Amino acid sequence: MAYIEKRTHPSGKITYRARIRVQGAPALCESFSTRRDAKAWSDKMEADIRQGRYFGRTESKERTFAELVDRFIEQEIPKKRKSYAKCKVKLLWWKAHLKDYFVCHITSSIIADLKELLLQEKTPHGPLRSKSTANRYLAALSSVFTIAIKEWNWLKDNPVSNISRFEEGKARDRFLSKQEIEKLLAICKTSRSPHLYPATLFAVCSGARKGEILGLKWRDVDFDRQTATFRDTKNGENRTLPLGPELVACLLEERKKRASFSEYVFPSVDGKRPGDIKTAWENAVKEIGLPICFHTLRHTAASHLTMGGASTVEVGAILGHKTLAMVKRYSHLSVTATAKVLGRMNEEVLGKRVNGT
Repeated sequence: MAYIEKRTHPSGKITYRARIRVQGAPALCESFSTRRDAKAWSDKMEADIRQGRYFGRTESKERTFAELVDRFIEQEIPKKRKSYAKCKVKLLWWKAHLKDYFVCHITSSIIADLKELLLQEKTPHGPLRSKSTANRYLAALSSVFTIAIKEWNWLKDNPVSNISRFEEGKARDRFLSKQEIEKLLAICKTSRSPHLYPATLFAVCSGARKGEILGLKWRDVDFDRQTATFRDTKNGENRTLPLGPELVACLLEERKKRASFSEYVFPSVDGKRPGDIKTAWENAVKEIGLPICFHTLRHTAASHLTMGGASTVEVGAILGHKTLAMVKRYSHLSVTATAKVLGRMNEEVLGKRVNGT
């Protein structure tokens, strides 16, 4: 039996939803701009079902890529709170280029052409997209097709699975020496930004991410225990770090300076959101001639921890990495610390031979 429902949307647009229920067959529904179209569709579908000519919808032949992305953005992206905005931007880029295609018509060759286009466009900040960023775009697209296959049954194969990724450069292993750290902190102290020096010191001392530092709130700083807790970090977990004496003293001094209270340790001018040190940082590193980004301070902390004898497990816990593979990039720096331990063992076991007695 067919039933047609008139619907008025908030925008004022009127559509007609046709519903079909036939015993022994799954219920079907579809929306149309006119009642006549809805009636024609329902009559045909009902007749096909009764005569055994309907074997279910072939979603890939009836759904457009725009519908696919819209559903993914509505249902799946909200589950990824930390990456919601970035993932949405990537998917809207793909939608702009593929929106009129039916899902079944999107092939690996079409995606391969667009893959090359990714490297030819500039980012909002000015430079061309990097290969690593282009790979993130492909990953976002692949996740859409994966859900469409596994959960929505819209298609059988993922066209992105046949696309090779761009070869990315090695991870940035640059870290600052002790002399460079002192030079950087000295120039940060002279900055007009009140947050640049304490935020930079925080990064050097803890290896925390820029977003974690600027988003830190006073309630998550425990001066009695000398710890700071980062909430809902990049990997989705909370992480508590011990604070050294110099950093504790710096934070206490920052709290005394505040004329008005804000829940953020490093607040914006109005105190309602985290502050911004981007321009101040760029001016500082330019003045001292260090071609580094703020994230280099995270590598710096990790590198000096490793050279100081910290294990990969300890470094991973401090940085908040879920897998040891993320920390292995610093393993080559542990040779000096390992040599000392090995040397002590050799001296204890082979001391007499080493001393020639």
